[in-house]
Amino acid sequence: MTSPLVQNIIDDFHGYREPAAGLDATVDYVKFSRDQFILDCPSEKLHRELEEELKMDCEEPRSHAWYHGAIPRQVAENLVQRDGDFLIRDSLSSPGCYVLTSQWRNAAQHFKINKKVVMLNEAYTRVEYRLEREGFDSVPALIRYYVGNRKPVSQVVGAIIFQPINRALPLRCLEEKYGLSNNHRDRLMAQERRSQKRLSLNITNGHTHDNTRGAHDSTQCRDNGVGRGSQLRLVCLMTCFVHVFSGQAIRGSDSQLCPKPPPKPSKVPLARLPRSPCLQPLVLPSSSSSLTDSSSTSPRLTATPKGLDRSSYHHAIAALENTSEEEEEEEDKWREKEKSSFQRPVVETESAFRPAEFGSRLLPPENKPLEMVVLKRSKELLLSHNHHSIARHLLMADCQVARILGVTPELKCRMGVSSGLELVTLPHGRQLRLDLMERHHTMAIGVAVDILGCTGSVEERASTLNRIILVALELKDTVGDLFAFTALMKALDLPQISRLEETWTTLRRNYTQTAISYEKTLKPFYKNLYEGTASSPPVVCVPLLLPLLTLMERPSVTPEGAELWETSDQGCDIMLRHLEAARDVAHSAPSYTANAQKILQEFQCDDELLEVFKTDFQLRLLWGSRGASVNQSDRYSKFNLILTALSRKLEPLPKTQTLI
Repeated sequence: MTSPLVQNIIDDFHGYREPAAGLDATVDYVKFSRDQFILDCPSEKLHRELEEELKMDCEEPRSHAWYHGAIPRQVAENLVQRDGDFLIRDSLSSPGCYVLTSQWRNAAQHFKINKKVVMLNEAYTRVEYRLEREGFDSVPALIRYYVGNRKPVSQVVGAIIFQPINRALPLRCLEEKYGLSNNHRDRLMAQERRSQKRLSLNITNGHTHDNTRGAHDSTQCRDNGVGRGSQLRLVCLMTCFVHVFSGQAIRGSDSQLCPKPPPKPSKVPLARLPRSPCLQPLVLPSSSSSLTDSSSTSPRLTATPKGLDRSSYHHAIAALENTSEEEEEEEDKWREKEKSSFQRPVVETESAFRPAEFGSRLLPPENKPLEMVVLKRSKELLLSHNHHSIARHLLMADCQVARILGVTPELKCRMGVSSGLELVTLPHGRQLRLDLMERHHTMAIGVAVDILGCTGSVEERASTLNRIILVALELKDTVGDLFAFTALMKALDLPQISRLEETWTTLRRNYTQTAISYEKTLKPFYKNLYEGTASSPPVVCVPLLLPLLTLMERPSVTPEGAELWETSDQGCDIMLRHLEAARDVAHSAPSYTANAQKILQEFQCDDELLEVFKTDFQLRLLWGSRGASVNQSDRYSKFNLILTALSRKLEPLPKTQTLI
């Protein structure tokens, strides 16, 4: 018998019901279009009921409008009309599971969301929902991941979901009006059980139930509203038995199986905890992983290590008793080894740059800022190497500071990761981020001093510009050091350098091809890098890091001015692209290390030139042995005035131009 409310709804919208073609005659369903499904004027009562559903816990599927409950497969297919449309429905053949229905390439696709219980240790378990690889704590978390990241829900099909198909009625109405009746649903589930002999956990005395009683018990369990959680409760009950058998009594006053609830699982993969040899993870049965016993229809545990049949708790006792003392001792030793080998990452609070303690071959123990003898020697070293060699020296210095090469096992333990490219994305990598920002800006100032220090002819300055641009091309195309590349381009873009019109004109006249490469290749690529739209060079050893560093550590006021994402109309998109790229940087850290090792293989390094590119040397050279330890903002602001004075001395302002 149908309730009066349901009967009224059926009578009112009887025109939407059609017989299904090609289905079993015993299964009647409703086939309707998307327009017919979304009713024009649902009653105010239904509106309020729907609103109450959507206000529920956000981790529950029913609190989201894309969840349609137990609607038939054919109905769901009619609702998704365009590529990217999707909805979630209950699996009628696998109670407690869900199905993602979407449209891709003009065809409806159905993806079962597998529900699995993961045993973190012998006492705690958690439920995971997954489509293929990624596991999530809830179905809404799964949907947020695939919609937000535009990741294919299936690597084989390549389907992407981004447009939810929302329900306009409460789940009660959908299930009663548009879904299958209870009799039809039970009939369909019984057919599925006959075709796929599902397994469940049996904790009786090992006796086999007859099929009739098993079907009756499962139906009664569903009627009591515990269909979805019954398997999880059985897993917890098995855990309870294990505790009792191992001598750990559970008190009735605890009102729980565990003294305290398990912690909320982390979003990052957890380190696998050691398990007892006799206990293996319990996996909920699913249609894709069902196992059958050819000799018996009695349910089994999904994992039977060492050939034991765990169909009853007697066998579980036997497994525990058969665990040898040697195995327990080996497990205890393994656990102790794990504890002793783990070290908490060290939060660094002091800079890796110590100019006061830096032992230099070129600098005297005490030096003044921009000491002429040291500047002259540095210039000679740069002129004695071609742009290929200079680029590789820069790469070697950057890899050492960024901890891409030369990372000792002790340093890896201190960092907690194997590369500095991973550390810069983590909270305790703040000091490394600050050091890299210091190096980047100091390197740019050093390049500007190299140009402005040419107090001779304009041809000499043009030659220096030519050498720097060639090094930038080598860093971009061959060496793959985008960190040093952006530092050089930043120096060339400084107002004190870009205003040298005579120098740039001489460059275009004497080094035409270099000037064209700078204007047509390097500048657009540099701009696209900071917009997050540049295509990656063929080989990358040190990726673009500065946008991530400034996003995470940049103070509110800096001498470098506003960043691109702070002034552009697409600033939010630019920022998100850089954050997405930071994930790839951490994930691809081993490949960057391998590329750097390959580039620097058999490279003959000049120790004196390498010292010129070290940050400690540059700090001492630019600010002197005393000024190198002064506050950073003061150092930058004062040196900016020095660069302005040097630039105006080389090419004075026109007399008619007013100073601002």
